[in-house]
Amino acid sequence: MKSEIQIKICNPVPLDSILTSAVVLNWDALAPGSTTGIVKVDYHIGMDGSVESLKLWASAREYWSLVCDYSTHLGWSDGPRFSNGYHSHRLGRLLQSIMLNQNLFRHDCSSNNNVTLEIGTPTVEEITSATLRLSEAFPPPPPRAAASSRNAAALGAATAPAPAV
Repeated sequence: MKSEIQIKICNPVPLDSILTSAVVLNWDALAPGSTTGIVKVDYHIGMDGSVESLKLWASAREYWSLVCDYSTHLGWSDGPRFSNGYHSHRLGRLLQSIMLNQNLFRHDCSSNNNVTLEIGTPTVEEITSATLRLSEAFPPPPPRAAASSRNAAALGAATAPAPAV
């Protein structure tokens, strides 16, 4: 019996939307205790059309402070580098997932271009939308039926009484 794998084909999520969602869902790490603030995301599109570098900046008053930077060049970085007292494991993992899976996202920028996004304090609706957008972009893996049945069989064998000799 062959099992069919269904592949869901959908339009790629805009890169700006997924980066905005990452910031919105990690707002407390970027602007702790602030009801007003702005986070700026700067990224550079390289010659091959992919994001080569990314920087996050936070401003709660009149000056910008570097939160983290990320480069896809192997020798330059091993994931996001946080600075100026900022750190968020969750945000770091999310940014790394976005950067390593750029093929899931689209942008309308030409090669060798810089992009800046400014994100203000998120509303409840924006948080809900960001949660949905990220869950659609990175869905959990489907349950593995074959592995589940093997585990059940192994569990059944382990708990079955030993045969009489």
